[in-house]
Amino acid sequence: MSNDEFENSKDRIRRIVKQFAGSVSEGDDFELVPQYGIKGSGDIHCFYPNKRIFIKIARGTKIFIIEEKVNEQGRVLIYTFNGEIVEIDPEELEYIGFD
Repeated sequence: MSNDEFENSKDRIRRIVKQFAGSVSEGDDFELVPQYGIKGSGDIHCFYPNKRIFIKIARGTKIFIIEEKVNEQGRVLIYTFNGEIVEIDPEELEYIGFD
């Protein structure tokens, strides 16, 4: 990941957290990030790159996509409503919009 991509990801995470916290105001000049959900019921194991392990995430959890670009493993980086940043196959996601 290049330095520019890292900075863009950090900025997107800041926007997501601000949006999730409900502290977006009219003065903010960024677009809202749409929500997605993890398809299905039960659990799914997702790669947690910070610790290089797989963690269990409940299906149906709402998420925000941090990096839409698919990586070498065919996964995208997401931020879950539980606060985890994990990688997941984009086919496991369904668009919710701005809930």
